[in-house]
Amino acid sequence: MKNKLIFIPVILTITAGFCGWLIGWTNIKPISRNITVQARQYAYNPERIDLNKGDTLHIKLVSLDVIHGFYLEGYDTDAEISSNQKTFKVRKPSDGNNWKDTEEIVLIVNKTGKFRYRCSHTCGTMHPFMQGEMIVKPNSVFHAGLGGIVGLLSGMLIMFYMKKQNKPGEN
Repeated sequence: MKNKLIFIPVILTITAGFCGWLIGWTNIKPISRNITVQARQYAYNPERIDLNKGDTLHIKLVSLDVIHGFYLEGYDTDAEISSNQKTFKVRKPSDGNNWKDTEEIVLIVNKTGKFRYRCSHTCGTMHPFMQGEMIVKPNSVFHAGLGGIVGLLSGMLIMFYMKKQNKPGEN
């Protein structure tokens, strides 16, 4: 009987983890995010952008003082932002110097991790410190972990309850 009891929390943990992952995978739909990034000496606002994998990101860039750049690591995107302009120049560095005027950058964030964005045009003495970060989270890890915890706690409670039900001296 004791040997069979040990499998209850394991089975419940695996089942709950799978259900949590399945719920997370089916419920988190990619969304469209519109973000305006303001550049000023020597900072970006916002300094951090949080997204989920699969989201579509629409970035509008605004310079509040001098000419700034916006280079997003991992997404082959570089921009030049002039002060008080609605449009800015954007290019893919892998394509060379083919600059295009645009009002927004549209990206589908398909890689998870931390990606820095930084100023790519010298804008003053503190220019090297002008950075921000884009965090792209996976869609299902949190839900699987939560499901695993619920399964583990359920299994432990069942084992505790069953142990109390056994009379002293029984195996």
